[in-house]
Amino acid sequence: MTVSPRRLWRDFHIISGPAAQCRQQARALLAGQTALWVSTQPPDDAPSVSPQKIKAYLGQDVNHLVFDALDDLDPDALAVAAGLVRGGGRFLLLTPELAHWGRQPQSRFFQRLARLCGRQAPPGTPPATYAADGLTPEQARVVQALHSVARGHRNRPLVVIADRGRGKSSAFGVAAGQLLAQGLENILVTAPRLDAVGSLFEHAAKELPEAECGRGHVRLGGRRIRFVAPDELLENRPAAGLLLVDEAAGIPLPMLEELLRSYHRIAFTTTVHGYEGSGRGFSLRFARVLDELRPRWKKLQMHEPVRWAPGDPLEAFIFQALLLDAEPGAAEDIDINALEFVAVNRDELARDDTQLSQLFGLLVDAHYRTTPTDLKHLLDAPNLRIHLARSGNSIVGALLVASEGQLPAALHAGVLAGRRRPKGQLLPTALAAHCGFPQALGLGWERIMRIAVHPKLQGRGIGSRLLTELAEGASERAVDMLGSSFGATPALVDFWRRNDYAPARLGQRREASSGAHAIIMLRALSPAATALQKEAAAAFQEQFPLQLAEPFRHLDPALAGRLLGDRKKLAMDDRTKRSLAAFAAGQRQYIDALAALHRLARATADPHPVLVLKVLQGRSWQETAAVLGLAGKKPAMELLRAVVGRWLENA
Repeated sequence: MTVSPRRLWRDFHIISGPAAQCRQQARALLAGQTALWVSTQPPDDAPSVSPQKIKAYLGQDVNHLVFDALDDLDPDALAVAAGLVRGGGRFLLLTPELAHWGRQPQSRFFQRLARLCGRQAPPGTPPATYAADGLTPEQARVVQALHSVARGHRNRPLVVIADRGRGKSSAFGVAAGQLLAQGLENILVTAPRLDAVGSLFEHAAKELPEAECGRGHVRLGGRRIRFVAPDELLENRPAAGLLLVDEAAGIPLPMLEELLRSYHRIAFTTTVHGYEGSGRGFSLRFARVLDELRPRWKKLQMHEPVRWAPGDPLEAFIFQALLLDAEPGAAEDIDINALEFVAVNRDELARDDTQLSQLFGLLVDAHYRTTPTDLKHLLDAPNLRIHLARSGNSIVGALLVASEGQLPAALHAGVLAGRRRPKGQLLPTALAAHCGFPQALGLGWERIMRIAVHPKLQGRGIGSRLLTELAEGASERAVDMLGSSFGATPALVDFWRRNDYAPARLGQRREASSGAHAIIMLRALSPAATALQKEAAAAFQEQFPLQLAEPFRHLDPALAGRLLGDRKKLAMDDRTKRSLAAFAAGQRQYIDALAALHRLARATADPHPVLVLKVLQGRSWQETAAVLGLAGKKPAMELLRAVVGRWLENA
């Protein structure tokens, strides 16, 4: 048995100085060995890729890599690149002179990175090599668990969570190949991108030397393993003996929930500390979905590296530099009534890695698509303020707030005509250009970009206290209106409504990150803003019931009900009530009572889902029944009549 080079440390060097000198030194250090250059100015004779396109290499690995940060540094690209180099390989990071990095223009992110680079010790003696052929014990457990998912009881999903380089995708590929060889038919694989599952298909093919293999498929006789994109899976629902979901944190949670409902034998992998989001934050949310839909699900975690040796200096540096392993602070013995609410000085935050790590860990847990680039924005984004809830040295809540509004009059015409979209002006431009309220451009706004509360302390009023503190100090900052834009869910809409925020606009397209429609909710703080908010709320309530029949025809009825919930009751005259009574008694057909039913649905606070689905959204009886879990048209009709009857009894 030979010793596998993948179980070595990676050779990691930081080369700083003038650009030409750094690139020349890198070539000399490589001594003629081929390396992938991640650079906008690579050598002519070297394989290269721009930082913006490095994601195309996911699922692959290289022996040596040069990451050129002399002109700029993309944090997400750095995280991706570091994971490409196999054990025993070499990673060279090229940077400007450390003493000047981040000074022009001023950047807290680069100044912090320069300090870390300056403290980076030269690589020590790597661990002794050892045989690593075959599967590690952790990989073997994953393979066995996948056999159980495919062959055992249905509806017992598997979730595998690990950092990069732990061999989770390889284990999925080995299991898929074994199962296909044993006769399992039609194994489906999905992921955010086909390129991300190259390792999975490579290891599946190794288990099946006689199979026909291609990009995204392995075929053995009439049986096959094939890649299907997530949206295609949900649109066509192809049959599968097993569905493998790789890098699940890169897929919106509502899509994963639909996959769970549609496939009874399914397994997921996700990266704990990844470049495009946190498996930890993802698992906190996905676990709640799994507990509700598939309570007998199983989680496996993988810790031992496969592609390099434990203690790898490159991995340690990347984790520290990009805070990939950031965790929230302690939450034990916290007195909620004694919390301190403070605005943070970002210069001090950038120098305090303990507080910065706590804050970033809190944001990661609150939003599973938090990326390394978000760390740079946290430290450097203009017009950003950070408000914290603290207990001693522990951060238990945070608000990220951006200043917007008060646009120069010269820009107003261009914004209203749709020709100008000033950067960092999301709320006032949306209210002006999309909703028809030009007065929004002259007001002072603050947009809550993120709100995060320690997962062990949620539901205890900390988020609401942060919003209250923000509002109470807003007059000193000449703020007229507070607002936020976020992926709408019933629970989130309820939270913001409890804090006196009202809906103003629901985006037609679903967000790529959350799979939800982005909603704008507002809270007025000045007389001018109060007038605008009243107009915007009235316009929304006039438009939204009509929009439910077209762009929002498939909106969650529970969410639709929440957004209709602040309407004033429409007058219900005697003729309308007689029509409703005849329908409830089965004496009038649905089509003949439609006007009365529509008026009832619009007038009712938080209307029953059957009113939303059938009356406002205009879905078919069959689709209405399916969403409500009913057998067909007749029980759906009976439910609608019963709902109308109950309303009449209480009217």
